[in-house]
Amino acid sequence: MYKKLATSLLLASALIGAVSPAFAAPTNASDDMFQSVAFFPVRVVGSTVGWLVGMPEGAVKDGTKGAVLSTKWVAGKLGDENGTYQTWAGAILGAPFGIVGGAGYGVFDGGWHGIVTGYSKPFSKEAFTFKEE
Repeated sequence: MYKKLATSLLLASALIGAVSPAFAAPTNASDDMFQSVAFFPVRVVGSTVGWLVGMPEGAVKDGTKGAVLSTKWVAGKLGDENGTYQTWAGAILGAPFGIVGGAGYGVFDGGWHGIVTGYSKPFSKEAFTFKEE
């Protein structure tokens, strides 16, 4: 008896879990309590997936931005921000620090963006793309 009940409950949960992301609606003041409770697991999974996608995406984007900014900063300190030799020296000396610092910042920034957007709009395009500045 219990095996049949457990199997039925497991099958129903799997079917609901497979279909529920399609019904995830944004949180509004007009949502009723049942809808909020029913979609909470979908929002949590969407937030987790957004966090997992946002961390490496933010690291790459902010690491690249940090490398460019640190290269220009070192080149500017050497005399000419747009000079060929200064830019090469800036790329050799400053870019590694910019990559590491920017990637470190991007992990947190991209992860936070994925959590927030993945909860409010689970499994949407905005949850999987990094914000534009």
